[in-house]
Amino acid sequence: MEEKIGCMKINTTSEVPEPLPKKRFMLWIGPVMMTVALGLGTSEVILYPNLTSRFGVGWMGLMVFVLFLQTVWVQELARWTVTSGEHAAQGNARILSFAGSLIFITAFMFLAFAIPAWATAAASALRELLGWPLDVKIGTVFWAYITFIMVFLFVFFSKVARHWVERVATWSTVLAWIILIVAAVLAIKSASLGRMFYHLVVWNIPSEMDWWVLGSTLAWVGAGPTLIWYTYWMRDAGWGMAKYVDAMPGWFGKSANPQTVGFIPDRNGENVNRLKTWIKRSHFVLWIGYFLGSLFTIFILVGLSDSILRPAGLVPSGFDVVKHQAQFFAVPLGRIGYFLFLLLAWLLFLNTQMTIAEALVRQNADVTWNISERVRRFFKEDIKGVYFLWWFVYLVISFVLIGLQNFVPGANPFSYVTTAAMLSFVTLVFSMAATFVGTLVLYRHQSIARVKPSVVWVVVMGVGLIVHLYLIIRASGYFFGFWR
Repeated sequence: MEEKIGCMKINTTSEVPEPLPKKRFMLWIGPVMMTVALGLGTSEVILYPNLTSRFGVGWMGLMVFVLFLQTVWVQELARWTVTSGEHAAQGNARILSFAGSLIFITAFMFLAFAIPAWATAAASALRELLGWPLDVKIGTVFWAYITFIMVFLFVFFSKVARHWVERVATWSTVLAWIILIVAAVLAIKSASLGRMFYHLVVWNIPSEMDWWVLGSTLAWVGAGPTLIWYTYWMRDAGWGMAKYVDAMPGWFGKSANPQTVGFIPDRNGENVNRLKTWIKRSHFVLWIGYFLGSLFTIFILVGLSDSILRPAGLVPSGFDVVKHQAQFFAVPLGRIGYFLFLLLAWLLFLNTQMTIAEALVRQNADVTWNISERVRRFFKEDIKGVYFLWWFVYLVISFVLIGLQNFVPGANPFSYVTTAAMLSFVTLVFSMAATFVGTLVLYRHQSIARVKPSVVWVVVMGVGLIVHLYLIIRASGYFFGFWR
């Protein structure tokens, strides 16, 4: 049976699946580790060091506050995915309409992340590591192409599209944490620790602050707007009502025909109890895996930047977007540490580009699939064809943009990262607005009223929306010169 919630229909005849055992480690931890890995690559290794080296650590408290607000936002995205089996863009479309979601979420995310910033960042690390080709621009472009081909092959040879992406993300992040801990213990100075803890409480944003870079950093304080994609991987892994939705296949996977609208359960006590269990576990994974994991890397990378890069006047930017950060390991470990960091940076950025590419292509395939029944019939009720068609489009666009770095002044890995961040900030604000309204209206249906968010989370969502509106206006004002 179909009913209407928001401005879209939804199925209301399903039973909530039994929560899977905790020993299914990758099912529970895989999606959030992909998200944490996105944060490591999108902002933490690039933007934090740039900002800290230039302006110190006075903005630390604001950083942690925004991380908290974004974690609450994704918590509510995850609640809807568990409850309905829909990913965040579908849930937001119930408030924004399909057209609104298509423009302000899907289109802006595609504009932002079609820019191959992380393939070029990975390439800059690999060129520095190998010292070849000698020309920095040519070397970066060359290795960016090689990196992108590797990204595609990981997905192409998977039976389930996210399979190898998820595993590479998890273990590369664990490896990064281990090495970062070693570097932090050996290299972070006590004075830097004191400054960071002090500025958690007493914020000090200097008058000369570059709000464009600060806005980019805050947009991606953890994983930022890419947290929307966390719900795609939740759905793919079969969390809650998403159990009824087919996973996205790789080229060698079986055919898949995902539902165009979600499911909410029949109203009974057992269904409500199961939903509550799924929701509690999703919250636990987010706060322990995502929030604490992101907080952990914020402290380490900002601390290393304040202890090593700032005193030496080293500012990561342009084509040297990761070169200077190698000092994090070179200072305590010498030449071996220098090469170890560059290898790790390449792996992190490869993983980030792979995760972004898979999510972006999945997002566009899903939107295309939902446009009409005629589209689904054309592709013979198998989304695989749509998915790899978008892979082809994405590869063409990315290969062109990678090559532009060799010919267009100002086109470089760092400018690509900040531009992508601010474009995706638009998506973040619209999704936060839709999610805030959704917490008020989507859970009125009697079947799911007992799992609606508490008033505390609704209030925090409202505060988060106001804060992020201010940040995007302030950053845009700095960039266009009307608010300095």
